[in-house]
Amino acid sequence: MQLLVLSTVITAHAWRLPARRRHIVKRATRLPQEPAELDDWLKPYAGADDFRAERQQQLAETASDLEITFLGTASCVPSVTRGVSCTALRYDGATYLFDAGEATQVQAQRTTLVKPGKVEAIFVTHLHGDHTFGLPGLLCLCGQDRDASDQPIEIFGPEGLRAYVRASLQLTQSRVAAPHVIHELVGVPNRPPPGFRARAASFIVAFALGAARRRREAGRHRRDALTTRKNAGPPRGPFVSPKATGQSEAAFGEVFEGRNIPRDADGAWTCETRSKALTVRAAPMAHTVPCVGFVVVEPDRPGALDVDKVAPILERNIEALKAKGIKEPRRLYRVIKEMGADQQFTFPDGAVIRRDDVVGPDKRGRVLVFCGDTADASSLLPLLPARGADVVVHEATNCRVEPFDNDVTEEEVERSSVSHGHSTPQLAGRFAALAGAERLVLNHFSPRYKGDASPAALAVMAKIEDAARSAFDGEVVAAWDLLNLPVAAKDEASAASASADAARLEAGADAADAFRRGEIAPQPPRKKAPPRLKKKPQPGAPSKASTKVR
Repeated sequence: MQLLVLSTVITAHAWRLPARRRHIVKRATRLPQEPAELDDWLKPYAGADDFRAERQQQLAETASDLEITFLGTASCVPSVTRGVSCTALRYDGATYLFDAGEATQVQAQRTTLVKPGKVEAIFVTHLHGDHTFGLPGLLCLCGQDRDASDQPIEIFGPEGLRAYVRASLQLTQSRVAAPHVIHELVGVPNRPPPGFRARAASFIVAFALGAARRRREAGRHRRDALTTRKNAGPPRGPFVSPKATGQSEAAFGEVFEGRNIPRDADGAWTCETRSKALTVRAAPMAHTVPCVGFVVVEPDRPGALDVDKVAPILERNIEALKAKGIKEPRRLYRVIKEMGADQQFTFPDGAVIRRDDVVGPDKRGRVLVFCGDTADASSLLPLLPARGADVVVHEATNCRVEPFDNDVTEEEVERSSVSHGHSTPQLAGRFAALAGAERLVLNHFSPRYKGDASPAALAVMAKIEDAARSAFDGEVVAAWDLLNLPVAAKDEASAASASADAARLEAGADAADAFRRGEIAPQPPRKKAPPRLKKKPQPGAPSKASTKVR
């Protein structure tokens, strides 16, 4: 009965939209075809079966120890050409996932780059199904590829995530799920975007929160409801904690070490993983449900050691070092490299090595931004260091693409997208410019945009990239499934600039204010674009003018 009432209210609310708005919403589900009259438009991509493979080779030209792999790049529902939201970050032998939409476990098996047994942490932006339906199945896949000695997978996300995962695994009796710990971010606010109908939204939120509250209260009286028998059936209530039983089998993989993470003094959350290899922080974003984006910062690393300068001194002091109790003198290479900038090392023969004389400039840590679903991500800007971001991954659900969308203006598409909690490529470009990003990667495309390598799909993606470039001068990539993107390390650490940091904070505040007023965010100053990679000519390929892709 409750679901019937809920669906009735939502349906009635949808048809209260203005006729023009209903037209835009309905049109957003229409898949573009390949009309014959577009031969000239598609001509640059004719016969380009290996176009995507060549572009992947260009993007991955530089090897790196930090790589981003896109397992799913669609919104709403998976299709035969795109999976839904899931992005993998591989670093220092571990894998970190951002969201896990439906069929993520299938996508993970389509590539050798993402190994389920190496997943260390999963970060969930919000609880919409296209970002969470794949999580239970993914945990079961990871459970089949992990050793008993492996640490449990850490899962971070808004409140309600623990109840969702627990209910899914308990009700389905998923005993193969990998050990996991669920940390919830407490107090993620609901920031509905301008134009979103708050009446239906508030009803849905109140309904969900009220139901969750009643389940929590009921769970306090059912702590002993789970039987400890070997083949016990599911509990009477899906949110009953099996902690009291002490049976790992009854817990269905859950390890009860999860934290309720409060907000820091600056209003963001710190998602501290067990390895602490990366710093991950979250901030709330504008969407139709409580939602966060994540900023990932790599610590600065020591520069390269000039071995030729150190080796002669070390070799002639090996015996004296051993006499002083240093069993493996060659480990001093690492000691010297990790010394402080003003420190020095004195050898037994009196030779002195200063770190600055033998170690190059520190390599600054890379900065990544994963936005998830949002109509406004400006709250992430204060979390960025002064140097800005290396890569911004931002959604671009809808875009005005000619000639399919000649009946609407760019402003109408943008207003419609924002009212549903989503962005256009232009909005993504503005945010990337404010973030000082070097590269913008677009994802979370509407199902109307195919993800295959057909000429029509490639042409549409090229137009979407061009739309983002109208607001951003850096490199733009419209992601496709299984795209692998290395993020090269920087040679030198850039000094923190207080003025640059202040300018970014001011720009972010101005963008947030404009967004709350329902206005277009101010356009930041343009910066010089990096040189584009040149494509090697192929025998029999069309001319350079006809194959140019912006």
